[in-house]
Amino acid sequence: MRNLLLLALCAASTAHGSLFGKSDKPAAPSFEEGWEHVTAGSTIKLAHVKTDARLTMPQVSYGTGSQQQAITAHKDAFSTKGFWRVEVEGAERGVPVECGRAVRLINSDSDHSLHSHAAHKSPISGQQEVSGFDGRDAGDMWTVECSGTWRRESPVLLRHVDTGKYLVSLPNKKYHQPISGHIEVSAAKKADSNAHWMALEGFYFKAPSAKYS
Repeated sequence: MRNLLLLALCAASTAHGSLFGKSDKPAAPSFEEGWEHVTAGSTIKLAHVKTDARLTMPQVSYGTGSQQQAITAHKDAFSTKGFWRVEVEGAERGVPVECGRAVRLINSDSDHSLHSHAAHKSPISGQQEVSGFDGRDAGDMWTVECSGTWRRESPVLLRHVDTGKYLVSLPNKKYHQPISGHIEVSAAKKADSNAHWMALEGFYFKAPSAKYS
């Protein structure tokens, strides 16, 4: 039953292709009241707006740098390796994530944190490495930059708290074997179009009251 639900969620996402460049003026996303937010405790997929590739952890270690788990962007919307649990310190489950709030994103397939550190460079672009960290520390915290609250299917920026750099993916920086077709994810100073991410498929908790709508 869970697999069927995952397939339904992923299949539904393909209907949103117009959000990624197929239309100059895409329709604004519409959700029932209380379901329009990304909320604490929800498990989501993050799509890179420029490429429609999902943030994922393919369970391959970097051969250089930290040698922690690689983080990539990949256009396989059906993969279970791209689900991330949204943790917000001190927030109850279902509370909408306010813009400017720091969050921790935990890969639900591996329990690794989305992590970065100034000491290591990404293997292709030479920017700041982003990795999957088997633990919890200050390098896992990301500030959600948007307006108001973090809303589903609305672009946001994710800024690394420790270093001030933004989560990015450069479309022309692709890996070969053993993760052919995966796009490098790194952290950069500039918050340009490569730094826009959007919450799409997932298991969301409804906001507890209408005050956040």
